[in-house]
Amino acid sequence: MFKINIITLMLAVTSFFSCSNTASTNGFSVSGEINNAEGKTIYLEMIANQLTPIDSAIIEDGKYKLSGETESAELYILHVGKEIQQFAYIVLDNETHMTLNADANEFSKTYTVENSKESSLLKNVTNQNSQFMNKLSEIDIFYKEHASATNQDSIQQVCMNKAQVIIEEEKTYLKQFIDNNIGTIASLYAITQRVGQNMIISPEEDFDYWVKVSDGLEKAYPNSTQTKSISGEITKMKAQKQAAATTEVGSMAPDFEVPSPDGKMIKLSDLRGQYVLLDFWASWCRPCRGENPNVLANYKKFSTKGFTVFQVSLDKTKEAWVQAIEQDGLGNWYHASDLKYWDCAPAKMYNVRGIPASFLIDPDGKIIATNLRGEALEAKLSELLN
Repeated sequence: MFKINIITLMLAVTSFFSCSNTASTNGFSVSGEINNAEGKTIYLEMIANQLTPIDSAIIEDGKYKLSGETESAELYILHVGKEIQQFAYIVLDNETHMTLNADANEFSKTYTVENSKESSLLKNVTNQNSQFMNKLSEIDIFYKEHASATNQDSIQQVCMNKAQVIIEEEKTYLKQFIDNNIGTIASLYAITQRVGQNMIISPEEDFDYWVKVSDGLEKAYPNSTQTKSISGEITKMKAQKQAAATTEVGSMAPDFEVPSPDGKMIKLSDLRGQYVLLDFWASWCRPCRGENPNVLANYKKFSTKGFTVFQVSLDKTKEAWVQAIEQDGLGNWYHASDLKYWDCAPAKMYNVRGIPASFLIDPDGKIIATNLRGEALEAKLSELLN
């Protein structure tokens, strides 16, 4: 799955705040009434790479007023007290003078907004997301209550099926919301919703929706931090998709040249004429080290029949890399590394997102299998070479 770095819910909280109770004549303002918060401080922060303090105010007679200026429409968070326990997402630009009222005891549930279409849209999608998570929680509670049941397997399957239906319903809602609200920051919030580590609208399966959201924001708010964020992610996604397409089974293996431990440059294409296991690994990768004995056993069995191994390490230091080669007894085949960790050029070329990762290449330089481990590697080599 593509790694998504767009800032959504979980952000580090900056501990320094600017305070002001006066509105800017050229900029935005947020004001209203907060119940059960007399004498407390309300904070406004912009969501970027981290939370950036914008303004704060003491709530007096239940009322507050915040203000600021911005170069473009941006996503902000509003909360009472320094600890972010309950909050509201809002969108502000220099034309916005919105009213937000709430009860401090249930801020996230009770806040209402006026005079801000974008913030109202965000409220709609956050309400929907809350209902969605509640439905999943109910299924989780039901499953835990029946954890000791004799028919636990069937209960688990029923719960999984129900959860999948709810997730599909949420996906449909989010897609419709995006279709109806192209060019809004709320659409970005919608497309970044997830269950656990999984995006509800998957970049792999629904890449066109990600592009749709990005293109809409480019037209509406070209200078927004949020626009730049998703545009950068789309650029990375396109590069990853392109790289994945060039390393699919049936594709010619992209060529590269990397230095060996003694500094000699090794080119992948120099190994043409043999079956080559191109194996990405590292000394610090336990699964890689665990797979090394299997690779070694297959090398010993098939090296006389036209099979070799080309291991590319994602190590940071030569010392750790060479020590691992010696410890695992891997000295008889080809080793290379640019010692750039996850910035390893061949790894990027082959769209390696995790290790171990391997590509079996035929004598003509074509990729014929990927990620063969354990018995699967021996079975494939036996098929080819016995």
